[in-house]
Amino acid sequence: MSLAVCVRCGNSKVGAFTPCSGCGLDPAAHGTERELQARSVLLSDRYLPGGELEAMGRKLRKGEPVTYDAGLLAQITEELRTQKLPILPRIPAGGSVVLWTAVGAALVLAVALLLLWRLRGF
Repeated sequence: MSLAVCVRCGNSKVGAFTPCSGCGLDPAAHGTERELQARSVLLSDRYLPGGELEAMGRKLRKGEPVTYDAGLLAQITEELRTQKLPILPRIPAGGSVVLWTAVGAALVLAVALLLLWRLRGF
């Protein structure tokens, strides 16, 4: 996971597309707002070293304007606009089908072994 700063309030968070615990901004919920998502990516440790990231967060918390590299912002926005896969895969709550299939198979095997053990009289 990467460290990031909320583009609205400057709060620190884990991941550029993670909802902010301070102001509630969720860049991933705004599927068509690619520039917001690009700014969120730029304000992460993927593009800024720790000290610069913290400085940007302080500026945002104070309400000071933050400038973004226009060329890099345009490049990331275009990459987000043309990507084929969703930004954040939505994993169903409770785990995947494969996980629950494996758990079910293990339970069936355990019950079968227990019954076999009891019938044999061990």
